[in-house]
Amino acid sequence: MAKIAEAEMERARIIIRRLMWMLNEESGGMGWGVGEGYAEALFHSEKLKKEYLQVYLSYLWPEGNYLEFPPAQRGLAWGIGRLAQRYEEEVIKLSGHEYLLLHLSSEDPTVSFLSLWSLTQFKSLRTSLKKEDYSKPLERLKHLDWKVLLFDGETIKTYTPQDLESLLF
Repeated sequence: MAKIAEAEMERARIIIRRLMWMLNEESGGMGWGVGEGYAEALFHSEKLKKEYLQVYLSYLWPEGNYLEFPPAQRGLAWGIGRLAQRYEEEVIKLSGHEYLLLHLSSEDPTVSFLSLWSLTQFKSLRTSLKKEDYSKPLERLKHLDWKVLLFDGETIKTYTPQDLESLLF
């Protein structure tokens, strides 16, 4: 996508709009992997990030384009963490970390897990995160013995709640 955006920005916009349509409930489909793909496109293209970061974050904001379907929320929660790896300051400025905090108590353990993982990607927030914000969700995930296979920006790895705990401290 970064190469497409550099060569022909309008073509890249069309692709992003298709991804946005797939996330729309009116599309009639379920955009498996769309949140992740959308985040990767923004991660690798400064131009696309400038135009679409706020829209991307709005899918987990209850007052925005909120997606209520937990399987769609999973990719979006992961994507916020991925974007924080490169654009942390901008994601914080647009309250992306706050949207993740709202999803720590999700009934879907994977949404909760990925929201917690994503919060660990905000290096500047590690010392300011309040233990009471994440301790209950973390304990719940430990009790469930929940594991998630994910791409962490370098490798594909299975993460456990204990891995998340070590990233938090």
